Amino acid sequence: MRYLDIEFSADFLTADRDGDGTRLTFTRQERILLQHFTVNSGRLLSRNDLLSVLGGQSDAISDRHVDFLINQLRRKLQDAPRTPRFIRTQYGEGYVWIAPHTSVNAENPDAFLIIGPIRGLKRGGAEAERYLAQLRQAFQAGLGSDRTVIVEESQRVETRHFSIEVVFHLHDDVLHAALLLRHAGQFIGMKRVDHHAGSNAVGTEDILQAIWSHLALPPPIGGLPDDLPPWIRQHDAALTLSGNPAKVSWRDNARMLERAMAESPHDQRLNVMWALNLYARLLQSMSEPDQWLSHEEWQAIEREIEETSLSALGELPKMPEMGLAVAKLLLFVNNEHTELAESLVDQALQHGSAFATAAALRGEIAAIEGDIDAACQLYDEALELAEPGTEFFIYLMLLKAGALRAGNRLDALQALAERLRMTAPLAHARLGLLLAPELNEGHMSRTVAGAELTSAIAAHMLQLLYNVFGRRFKKLEHRRNIMNAPIAAFTAAFGDDVVSESIRSGVADQIRRSRSGLSPARRR
Repeated sequence: MRYLDIEFSADFLTADRDGDGTRLTFTRQERILLQHFTVNSGRLLSRNDLLSVLGGQSDAISDRHVDFLINQLRRKLQDAPRTPRFIRTQYGEGYVWIAPHTSVNAENPDAFLIIGPIRGLKRGGAEAERYLAQLRQAFQAGLGSDRTVIVEESQRVETRHFSIEVVFHLHDDVLHAALLLRHAGQFIGMKRVDHHAGSNAVGTEDILQAIWSHLALPPPIGGLPDDLPPWIRQHDAALTLSGNPAKVSWRDNARMLERAMAESPHDQRLNVMWALNLYARLLQSMSEPDQWLSHEEWQAIEREIEETSLSALGELPKMPEMGLAVAKLLLFVNNEHTELAESLVDQALQHGSAFATAAALRGEIAAIEGDIDAACQLYDEALELAEPGTEFFIYLMLLKAGALRAGNRLDALQALAERLRMTAPLAHARLGLLLAPELNEGHMSRTVAGAELTSAIAAHMLQLLYNVFGRRFKKLEHRRNIMNAPIAAFTAAFGDDVVSESIRSGVADQIRRSRSGLSPARRR
């Protein structure tokens, strides 16, 4: 049996450690302790408990001898008392075996969902066996082929993903099942199912909804420094459950939110999450060129986001974990909300330590107000805390790219764009108008001419660039730096009509300047 990086023999006579291939051997008393610890994994065992299981071996065993044996085991297992992996000391009380048992299931030891252990299976008989098969098939169908679902009937397997313990009770030809959902060992909730013979209702929809809620909603207690922002959590939750390769999450999240809101109509957090999903819909519209939003549709969605966010302000004392989400939404829809957003960030940090998200939001505020240096420093702080390659990391890189383009820091932008191309080629390809440092009229005209773009698509691309990046900067110079080259390229290829009135007013005389060949001096 395996615990962490060590494979123990069934009788605990020997063990093999991964990596260096060391073969470990254990004395009789050490084996007794190992067997007792692993059978009682997670339970506090006092010295008296351990003395009692060792008592038949010697009449002279003392507390000190127990401590000696524990130290011997730690030495062999390379287990440091201050940073334990196997045995934790609870000073003055005893010891706890904390090493998780690792599945040896050959199908996939790191499955996304493990069904097990199963209790009452024998009493449930053939109907319980059929139900279990239905349950696995339903979860596999709901999660897709990229997410492995396995059954471990006999023992609870520690996993960093999800597990469902199933308890059966058969009475009067009705199979009652309790499904206990856990994530990384943490209990999330339970679903009760009364299963009649021949029924296809096995409870998967409720469990999938619970998994989504656990992944999407921020914890009610203050966040950790590297916790994901609520808008990234929600996006990741949908991708985790759907495996959507195009990374379009808003439809899946809308379905989950509609169900959650129907079940909990008074949960104000869900209103904020709905607004976050509307924000995601706006951003992800650039990934759906056949379903781009009209100017009127975009404005209507932004109005709903702003109204929902402002109406949530009075509820934030009851749900402080949503304060950063409201700040984000207000910054996106209106760059005049910077002072309010700053106060929301301050309030959120009084209840938690979500430093990465706070730094990102303060970076946005600095960029909006025109302090590009401060913005980039804050984005770098957030990037240090974010895990490379994650959606949050990519999101932060794009925010920094916008600031660099606005500040005309083209050398730095080129370096970041290359890094993003290696990390997230899909995002890099979709945001070429923002990321190409040497974007100029001649280069873009050739690119546009060879890319089978129509004037309608060009107009949408310009409008998306302006809505998501350009208009958010208060300084005219920064808006122009974002929009200058794309406007020049697209008007040269398709004419003035590709530039909307909102862009014209936002960049003032930008079109005339770009046609005359004027552009800001390159900063390094």
